[in-house]
Amino acid sequence: MLNKIKNIGSKLLVLLAFMLGFCGCSSITDAHSSKADMMNSFMSGDNEAVKEELLEQLDEESSFSAVNTGDEIMWRLEAGSFYFHIGEYQKSIEHFTAAEKLIEAYDYRAVVSARDAGAEIGSALVNLNALPYRGLCRDRMALEIYKSLAYLGCGREDAFRAQLKRLRGAQKKVQDDYRDFFENENKELKAAQQKNPGAAAKSHWTPDQLAGNAQNTQFTRNLEEMRKVGHRGYGNFLNPAATYLSGIGLLRDGHYDNARIEFKRLYQAMPNNPMAQRYYVTSLNLTNRDVPSELAEVQPFDFPLDRDCVYVVSALGRSAAFKEIEIYFPVMAAWAGCEFYTPDFQNCTVKADGRNFVSWPLADMDGIIVQEFEERLPAMITRTILSTAIKEGIRYAGTAVIAQHDEGLALLFFLLSTTYNAATNTADTRSWEMLPQEFKVTQLPMPQERKLEIELSGSKNCRIQLDLPAENCRSAIVFVSAPSKDNVACHVLPIASK
Repeated sequence: MLNKIKNIGSKLLVLLAFMLGFCGCSSITDAHSSKADMMNSFMSGDNEAVKEELLEQLDEESSFSAVNTGDEIMWRLEAGSFYFHIGEYQKSIEHFTAAEKLIEAYDYRAVVSARDAGAEIGSALVNLNALPYRGLCRDRMALEIYKSLAYLGCGREDAFRAQLKRLRGAQKKVQDDYRDFFENENKELKAAQQKNPGAAAKSHWTPDQLAGNAQNTQFTRNLEEMRKVGHRGYGNFLNPAATYLSGIGLLRDGHYDNARIEFKRLYQAMPNNPMAQRYYVTSLNLTNRDVPSELAEVQPFDFPLDRDCVYVVSALGRSAAFKEIEIYFPVMAAWAGCEFYTPDFQNCTVKADGRNFVSWPLADMDGIIVQEFEERLPAMITRTILSTAIKEGIRYAGTAVIAQHDEGLALLFFLLSTTYNAATNTADTRSWEMLPQEFKVTQLPMPQERKLEIELSGSKNCRIQLDLPAENCRSAIVFVSAPSKDNVACHVLPIASK
């Protein structure tokens, strides 16, 4: 019997080592912390340091490579937006395409592989980092937006237009896919609770119940901050920037009635936004539709939007990210809270031909990510607490069983399992961080002298003088990427057709 107990104890020790090795590196070090140096470099304008880190992460030969791990999509997305920021559009497209293929593989894989099965086991015994990062709804729409603009940057106007057409169905697909995802996530959670009834009994906590625990001051403050931001989202995973670009594409292709539908959606998403109101009223006039009484005083644009036009999109600040904080129930567990950043620039004004054109909000990316996070919050709390309770149960139950026959082996198991639990008590802070806090937009007729002055303002100020190409540039999208005062890039994306 003693030998049997020792054998069981040895097997448990081997299992601990196996599980730690099997699950991804984010199970030990949270993703936000691991990217801190890279993001500091990005915000300070050290783009070479950022490129070096991305090359190492996405080099299959590197010992730190994220390729073929559950974190690869996250790193591909970071690389895609970074290479767009520095104007290497083809590399941006390549990374976004690789991310798309991985997302599709995770979403539509017909047969669950052994790795997936292992990940499900790992998520129960380790944490959510054991599951592959599949991209948030926000990520999937931002990918489509950046990829369309990258095609234009490469001079591939036909591919740009085709990508805009994808935007029209992409929003609906994201909404449908994620409803299914949430349903499946809840089913998996219930199955895990049924298999672990003891741990499940401890996992029924709501956000407000956790906030009511005096130990959870970090969680409570973060929850309050999130709720102030979450209402700025648009509901149902909508990203108005995608709706706007889709509408512009339809206008330029002469599909005015379909453009009207898109601009109506834009107006419904932000009914108090003067820019959204003007686009909707303009599209109503183009299609000989009646203007609603509440918009009777809104003036349509006094120049064509479908030709000889400059659309200035500004990407300001740094998107909210997830950071690791602690929650108690009463056992301590690592938790992903939201971290928000104060932007250097909050406004963008364009001057041309003696006129000023003010940018208006197009998409609040912080509001979008927080709204999505809040929707997943109850299931994430349950899964996190369930995982922690299972690990604690194994530690104490395993130690008690082994101690009946070998106290030395029991002590060793207790120490190793304690170390293991501490090492894997890591919050899932994976997200796409090289995104703006907010998109803004303005538009103007192509200047006669083809010169623009762009002024960014806020706690800091920046002025950019810009010459538009004389050839193959009937219209243009000017994309101002300004995560900080130290890293501002301005891209002219010419449209040759009209």
